[in-house]
Amino acid sequence: MNKKQILVVALVLVIITAGVLQFMYGNKGFSSKNDGEERLGEAVYVDNITGDKVNSTDGAGPDGGDLVANTENDYFTQARLEKEAIRSRQKEELKELTGNATAGDEAAAKAQQEYLDLLRRSEIEATIESLIKQRGIEDVVVILGSTGTVDLVVKADSLSQSETAQISDIVMRHAGVEMKDIHIKNMK
Repeated sequence: MNKKQILVVALVLVIITAGVLQFMYGNKGFSSKNDGEERLGEAVYVDNITGDKVNSTDGAGPDGGDLVANTENDYFTQARLEKEAIRSRQKEELKELTGNATAGDEAAAKAQQEYLDLLRRSEIEATIESLIKQRGIEDVVVILGSTGTVDLVVKADSLSQSETAQISDIVMRHAGVEMKDIHIKNMK
C-alpha cells in the first residue's frame, strides 16, 4: 500500500469511529425538551431561589406547583422582576447612547455617568436588602431613587421602633441619605 491509500483508510476509520461514538453516547443527557436528546449549549431553566430545574413547557416548578401563579401572587418577587426589567432597559439605552458616534462627546460622557450611577444604585440596593435580611426581616425590596429618596417595602405584619431604627441606620450608612428621605412600608 502506498501513503495515499494508508491515509484514506485511516480517515475512513476515524469517521466510522466518530459515528459509532456519536450513536452510542448521543442518546444520554438532559434537555429542556422531552425528547431525551442532549443539546450542547442549550438553555436550561432553573428556579433562581432553589436552583432546581424547571420544566419550561408547562410552567410548573420543580415541586409541581405553578411557578407563574406563585410569582404573580408574591409582591416581592414581582417587584424585583419589574425593577430588573426597567434597569435592563435603562442600561441598554445608556449603552446605545455611549456607543453612538453621532451623540457627541458631551452626551456620551453624560450617558456613561448615568450608567455608572445606575450600577452604583443597584449595588447599594442589593447591599441594603442583604443587610436588612440579616437582621431577621423575611423579605425586603429597596428602591433607591435618582432624586435621593429611598423607598423600602418590608415583608412584616408590623415593625417595632427598634426594627425601624435598625433599617433606617442601614439605609443612612449605605445610601448616604438623611432620615427624612427614607420611606418604609410594611406589607405581609
